[in-house]
Amino acid sequence: MPSDESATPGTANQQGQPNRPAYVRFGDVVYGAGTGQLTSSEGQHTYLRAQSALVLDILVEQLGQLVPKDDLIQRVWPDIIVTDASLTQCIRDIRLALGDTDRKILMTVPKQGFRLFGALLPQDQAAEFWAEVDLKIPLPTVPARAAGAGAEPGKIVPKLDPRDVLPTLAVLPFKGIATQTVDVFGFFLADEVSRLLSLGNDVNVISRMSTGTLGGEPLALSDVHSKLNADFVLSGFLAPHGDQVAVSLEFAETETGYVLWAERMQIPFDPINPSTEGLDLVAANIRRAIMANEVRRVHSRPIGDLKLFSILHGAVGLMHRLSPDDFRRAKGYLELLHEKVPQHPAPLAWMARWHALNAVQGWAHDPRRESEAALEHTARALDLDPNHTLALVCEGQVLVHLSQDLDAAEERYDQALKNNPNDANGRSLRGMLRGFTDRGSDAKRDTERALHLTPLDPHRFMYLTLAAGACLADEDYERALALTKESLRLNRAHMSARRMLPVAYLGTGKEKAAQKAAEELLTLQPDFRVSDWLRSSPSADFKNGMRFAEMLTSLGVPD
Repeated sequence: MPSDESATPGTANQQGQPNRPAYVRFGDVVYGAGTGQLTSSEGQHTYLRAQSALVLDILVEQLGQLVPKDDLIQRVWPDIIVTDASLTQCIRDIRLALGDTDRKILMTVPKQGFRLFGALLPQDQAAEFWAEVDLKIPLPTVPARAAGAGAEPGKIVPKLDPRDVLPTLAVLPFKGIATQTVDVFGFFLADEVSRLLSLGNDVNVISRMSTGTLGGEPLALSDVHSKLNADFVLSGFLAPHGDQVAVSLEFAETETGYVLWAERMQIPFDPINPSTEGLDLVAANIRRAIMANEVRRVHSRPIGDLKLFSILHGAVGLMHRLSPDDFRRAKGYLELLHEKVPQHPAPLAWMARWHALNAVQGWAHDPRRESEAALEHTARALDLDPNHTLALVCEGQVLVHLSQDLDAAEERYDQALKNNPNDANGRSLRGMLRGFTDRGSDAKRDTERALHLTPLDPHRFMYLTLAAGACLADEDYERALALTKESLRLNRAHMSARRMLPVAYLGTGKEKAAQKAAEELLTLQPDFRVSDWLRSSPSADFKNGMRFAEMLTSLGVPD
């Protein structure tokens, strides 16, 4: 091996455990032990599947040394019996990621094990490498309008701050179909939709005093784009019929004219006591349309062409698709976004959520590292905005699942919901925490309200599962069964719901159905063990968790 590829074995720390080097170079590829990411000098990122990543991590621990095959198998698969083929596949994955076609970086020692060769990178050399890589990665461009492009001569252009990371939305006053003019009821409905959208922190909503000036002659979308600096616009027409009013709505992207969502609906009409019934569905549809549009843009356009809010919403959409490849792409987009707007808390909060999900979904080979990374990101986000709802909710989720500090987690959820009582994610997660700790009635109240707030959410299956868990905690098995079935109808691969289904069946007295559901669970997740679940579950020390474990065991699920 050339001298620059030779390795110095890792030193031991005070506990006698080997220290993983921060960065190791393998030919053209650099490995970050803290992230599990392999990066080429051209800026291409590669992530290994969980078992292969763990094999590589162990080999890096003992860089340059012979690592016996049996030791690798024991550490990567400690509780199950596997054949050599499983390890062989991991070694193949690593060589492919390293470009090690001649097997000189990862050498096989026949009948003994493997030896990995690489060069430890000092901090200064690692910094130089990443600086070179950064120059080759196209960063998202700031929209031209942010710099005042297209502004009217002499007009003062606002100096936009990092909040431009969010989409800006305008709700125009609704007009009467017959008169083509805006009446008081049209203003009222537009105001109510704006109010509902403003409750979250995921969009910027143009003020009524600005949109109210556009209630006269019909405007082209390009005019809305230039006059209001809005990315999206909701417009509509009214047609009163007795005690009802027909509302025709259209939600469009101002820059392209692309219609993202359109709907015709009937709502009660009483000018003296106007109602907002049904408008929560309008707000939910708008959020859903924005998410779907930005995921489409992220998939179809080069990163350099994407607006900042497209990257945010596209990354969030990819992160919740339950696809490992899409999930890893989401992290790259969030990192690019943070580089562009380092003083905005939203990318940091979503990066914290990414690390939490990576651990909870079983894709991380070291959940402890994911916990530390997630808490670091939420701390930075909350330094920027101590009341940022998403950051508080993300920190609460990490404290529940990765740190199991339930009291601190509930404090975060309470603070988030004090800031925004209609944050469905925080409400459902607080409900789940209350269910873990044997407060089933309180858990149901939170999770059922979250369901009310997410009628068309693309991730409704998760809200249904959390509500089902709350019902199990309250021993309301009939409701739990109905919610679990609906969750699986929306996403048959959701394993949390799969685990709840046999318990819900058993609680309702349907023992044959419970047995069948348990068998299907083990078919889909053959390595599932009740004892493993208990070790990782925050409810293990409470009656709810112990009852859940006993019911699974009674159905033949291995302990």
